[in-house]
Amino acid sequence: MASVASPAPSATSPRHILIVENIAAQAQMLSHILEVEGYQVSVVDNGQSALEMTARIRPSLVISGVKIPEMSGYELCRQIKAGPGLSQVPVILVTNLSDPNEVLLGLQCGADSFVIKPYERSHMLARVEHALSNRDVAHMPEDGPPAEIFFHGERHQISASRTQILNLLMSTYDAAVQRNNELHESRQQLRERTSEVLEVNRFLDSMIEHIPTAVYIKDAKQLRYVRVNSAEEQLTGISREDMVGKSVHDLFGQEEADRFTAQDHRVLASGIIEDIPEDRFFSHSKGMRLLHTRKVPVFGEAAEPTHVLGISQDITQKKELEKVIADLHSALKVRADDLEATNKSLESFTSAASHDLRSPLSVIGGYAGLLEKNYASCLDENGLHYLSVIGKRVKSMARLIDDLLSFSRLSLQEVQKTDVDMNGLVAQVVADLPVSGPGANKPAIQLGMLPSAPADTGLLRQVWVNLLSNAVKYSRHTASPLIEVSGRVEGGEAIYSVRDNGAGFDMAHCDKLFQVFERLHTDQEFEGTGVGLATVRRMVTRHGGRVWAEGVVDQGAVFHFALPVQGG
Repeated sequence: MASVASPAPSATSPRHILIVENIAAQAQMLSHILEVEGYQVSVVDNGQSALEMTARIRPSLVISGVKIPEMSGYELCRQIKAGPGLSQVPVILVTNLSDPNEVLLGLQCGADSFVIKPYERSHMLARVEHALSNRDVAHMPEDGPPAEIFFHGERHQISASRTQILNLLMSTYDAAVQRNNELHESRQQLRERTSEVLEVNRFLDSMIEHIPTAVYIKDAKQLRYVRVNSAEEQLTGISREDMVGKSVHDLFGQEEADRFTAQDHRVLASGIIEDIPEDRFFSHSKGMRLLHTRKVPVFGEAAEPTHVLGISQDITQKKELEKVIADLHSALKVRADDLEATNKSLESFTSAASHDLRSPLSVIGGYAGLLEKNYASCLDENGLHYLSVIGKRVKSMARLIDDLLSFSRLSLQEVQKTDVDMNGLVAQVVADLPVSGPGANKPAIQLGMLPSAPADTGLLRQVWVNLLSNAVKYSRHTASPLIEVSGRVEGGEAIYSVRDNGAGFDMAHCDKLFQVFERLHTDQEFEGTGVGLATVRRMVTRHGGRVWAEGVVDQGAVFHFALPVQGG
């Protein structure tokens, strides 16, 4: 460290302090403390340079460490006190004061004060002010021979003045008091930390004891149990009194004990956690079990493992359930394959049946048409009525075949969901509805704001067509038919409703509404095949939704369906 020299101080200049310290960080810290208080500071990093600078600038005070290069702090102090015109320069020695001989060395070299490392700012400044204030008093000449003291059985002569000796001893006493206070504070902190550690240990003990997973600890030298919790007792069927202090060879079978010991040795040798996903173990209370075990090395201060921590989870039931689930999955796969084959057979049958049913219907319809065209004049009123009934039934049967074919194919059609603008979709369906017929009153249709939902647009269009067509059909004999469409979001679902003021229905028969071929009105009242609402339910449930209805006879009905909007 380069020295910083200054000219000799004048009467009005700030008092000059020379710092002798070879550790740069400590020198910089002390310089800052003194400069903030207005002192002029110079710094050197060895005893020889400090002696030369002291002779040159005659500082007001020298603060020196005792272990410095080229010349110890004690020798530096002795030479300063012996130098011409320098004996009145006070010297403060900064030391750990770890050896009682340091006090004697300080007295012999004539030091004025001690400051013990590590020092506080206020304590250092107090010693500096004391040394500077007593500079002239401490070195007044005294008559009489040097003082003699006995220390460790030896006689020592101290040539320093009695005031200087007193100041040094007082600073030493002050330092001892400071160290004693620090020791008292350290002891108090140690008691507090010990109390905290004990509290933490009690918490950990309670947590380990009551955790439902088996936990045990073995010493690294002999692999004997030193700690087990209640879950380990329950798992092994052995009390902790019988386990603690014993090894696995004292408690378990030879094959198991050898395997467990080999695991422990691997963990201690590698110093890393070993995970054992499946380990068979015979429990004294539960029989053969399957464990998932983690073994953890516990390190001491010497960075060597001192213990092995084991954490074992009984996964016997879990593995049994996994096997059951795997068997179920296999069975379900077989069932799914059977269903797929059945669906394909059904589709083939439906297509064939549709063709086989359509052929005779076409023949019947064709001959009925020819009969009406060529022989209508030969038929009386009953004959014409019979032809009309045949024609209507042929058309109704054709619609039924089409509806059944569409219904059967719903389970095969893939649902492709997108975010559907329900307001736009319903508006298009309403625009395309045949809202009137012979002798029917045109209904008023009120559309509320409808929330969007993830759905297959094609399937959902058919849901709205079926529900709105039903509402139009069953309200056409009402004087002022009214259909209201509304929607809302509730509990993770978008709920839609179609309300009419038409024929309604008896709630006692509500469970039949959504079943194939089940109708609550006759063909003479309202035409239909009995498949439309069943189709609605199938399409909605394929979206993960639900349908339901409410009604009162001659007061109308409301049909609801709900689609999931969260995670759909």
